[in-house]
Amino acid sequence: MTFLSKSPKVVSVMLAAGQSARFDGAKLAATVSGTEVNDPDPQAENHSLLTHSLLELTQAAEQIDIGKPCVILGGHIDELSPLVPINTPILINQDWQSGIGSSVAMAAKYAQAEKADALLLSLADQVAISHLHYLSLYRVFCLFGQTTAAYYQQNPGVPAIFLAEDFDALQQLEGDAGAKKLLKQHLTNQTLAVFPLEQAAIDIDTQADLSWWLANKE
Repeated sequence: MTFLSKSPKVVSVMLAAGQSARFDGAKLAATVSGTEVNDPDPQAENHSLLTHSLLELTQAAEQIDIGKPCVILGGHIDELSPLVPINTPILINQDWQSGIGSSVAMAAKYAQAEKADALLLSLADQVAISHLHYLSLYRVFCLFGQTTAAYYQQNPGVPAIFLAEDFDALQQLEGDAGAKKLLKQHLTNQTLAVFPLEQAAIDIDTQADLSWWLANKE
């Protein structure tokens, strides 16, 4: 598929519905950026992991004119919903405890209802992903016109941009099955464009992960 005649309609969805079982609390509410000791910008705001990730995706979405991203919430909704930036669409996954598959399926259903040409799918706990990374992923997608994924740890993964022809398969996912299996199928069939992005391997699952990030982020 190519998009030479028009810009594709892409919707973006960030998954943030997990239980954070290994974190012992609402990990997406943890502060990951903002005012620090000796910070040169004393006006810098403290941001939760959820807010930080959504702002990066939103900045990219604005630059490529694809509309505001949608966020899917489920677990810890009382703590997380107030952290979502104003005017950001929210979907509630009532079946969030079944695993990430239900959230991926909901994202694909949302994109299909929006009559989108493609779905940009991301995870809220990928703290090292910046708006520049999303922009680069989108450029690769537009260049090849294929389902496009970040490539890290010798595998394709999210963030990824799925063509509309993937939506039905994504809606069949359930349990802990995410989108990686479909991406690997595309890779095997040589119908996948990839963008090397080792930063996607950095996510926050535990308190130790958070401490490491706070100590090592630039």
